[in-house]
Amino acid sequence: MALLALSLVLCALISLSDSACFHQLPVAGATHCIDSEDNSQYPLGSTWRSNGCMRCTCSTRGMRCCDMMGKVVKIHTEGCTVEYDYRKCSFEVFHTKDRNIKCQYGATGK
Repeated sequence: MALLALSLVLCALISLSDSACFHQLPVAGATHCIDSEDNSQYPLGSTWRSNGCMRCTCSTRGMRCCDMMGKVVKIHTEGCTVEYDYRKCSFEVFHTKDRNIKCQYGATGK
């Protein structure tokens, strides 16, 4: 019973540590990985940043991608909006009438 409880705790910790990542298993005999955002091919052993701000690696074990930028999940201040910059992998939360007004928000990820 103790072993089962320990296993559940470890699974929960692993899940939390990879909350902004995904892993895609390789195709048998593959020599490259395919970025699903733009269908670019990357050779085994390569690392790249996708157009959607994911840091991806390609290996014989498959492709692993992790978010490089957080995502706003809730804006608490009325009149505020979020703007994502995928070239810089950053975001800004601002008031639509005056960017100097502070906005409170909740974010997830990196």
